[in-house]
Order: sequence, then C-alpha cells, then structure tokens
Amino acid sequence: DTAGGGDTAGGGDTAGGGDTAGGGGTAKVSVFRTGAMVSHCYTAFNTGYLFMGFIVLFVLMAKQVLGWSVVLVGWAFMAIPVANVVAMYGLIPPFVRRLGVHCSITCSSIGTVMVLAVLALPSVHRTQEGILTVTFLLVLCVVLLQVPNQMRIKIIADAHAPGAMGRITGASRVCFATGQTCSPIVVALLYVQDPTWAVLSMVFVAAAVPAVFVACGQALWADPDSPSAGRGG
Repeated sequence: DTAGGGDTAGGGDTAGGGDTAGGGGTAKVSVFRTGAMVSHCYTAFNTGYLFMGFIVLFVLMAKQVLGWSVVLVGWAFMAIPVANVVAMYGLIPPFVRRLGVHCSITCSSIGTVMVLAVLALPSVHRTQEGILTVTFLLVLCVVLLQVPNQMRIKIIADAHAPGAMGRITGASRVCFATGQTCSPIVVALLYVQDPTWAVLSMVFVAAAVPAVFVACGQALWADPDSPSAGRGG
C-alpha cells in the first residue's frame, strides 16, 4: 500500500489504519471493537435504561404505593427538570474539570447505585418524602453520568477513528434508545412481583458500568491522556 492510497490512517471507522504489520499488510481494528467504544456503548445503554426505568417506577410507586392523583404526579415531575438544570449548570462543569471524564463516570455510577439501594428499602419507597428525595438525587446522578459519557464520543473518535465521529454518535444513540426500550418492560414485570426487585434491576445495570470499564481495559479514575490512566482502575 502507498501513502495516501489504499487504507489510510484514521479513515472510515478503523483505528490505527496506517500502521503496517509484518509483510506490509495493513493492521485495522474497527473503533466499534475497541474497549473504549464498548464501555461507552454500555454506559449509554445504562443511562437510557435508568432514565426510562425510573420514570416508569416513579409513576407506579406514586399511583399504587402513595395513591397520588394524576395531577399530583405531574407536579412531582417538576423535580426532574430542576435536578437536570442543577446538574448541567452547577455540578457537571466543575466536576468534570476537576476530576476528568472517566472519574466523573465512575463516581456517578457509584452514586447512582447508592441512591437506588436506598430506594429499594420499603421504608423509603413507601413514603412521599423518600420518593421525591430519591427522584431528585437520581436525576442528578444519571445526568452526571450521561454528560461525561457523551463527552467521550469526541475522545474516542480522536483516538481511534477521526473520520467516524458521526457513526460513533449514531451507535451511542442506538444504545441509549435500546436501554429506554428495554427498561419499561423489565421494570414493570419485576414491579408486579415486588417493587424492590424492579429497583434492584436498575442497581445491577448501574453497578455494571465500572465492571465493564475494567473488563474493557479502561481506567476508572483517570482519562486516557492522563499519566495515571495506564495504572488501571
């Protein structure tokens, strides 16, 4: 292959497209097969699952456990945009700037698991104060998880496939939508058995984020370009 001809570095969705191996063959690895992309896609699935799953769970608990009217449920949803604004403009910029993208995702995953574990307690999800407080905290945690994960799209594209940022973004959105599609079914089916099981399904999905990072060889506490990134989680 000649420079500029055949396979090019960064072209399409390949990582390291310009490196040659052995007898001159081109070593190509699709960006979609890298640990960075796999961990990103799972995190996108996770946030979609949590967002839609908790909305379903919140409505079911409010109607069946607390006996709220439709109007009261609607007013309670005011907690969601308020928490979203607080996270987007008050917490995420300094959080990511100080800790980095990977550390933000790890911390948010741990925070999400802790909040959901509290929600799983009957003494919490059977009270108005408990449900509203957990709703606010969970939205904060999930937004703090989603936004840094979206920031990874550019990082992954720059490192593995500069010409494929659009495809990476598309794959990320598909994974998010898949999580949104699965969660209402799973959460509703488990809720019929016991609300605690529905919450625990979300705990499992959220807790798997750091596990997937480790399995994919991604640092938990430092970004790829950080000196400490190579030291593992």
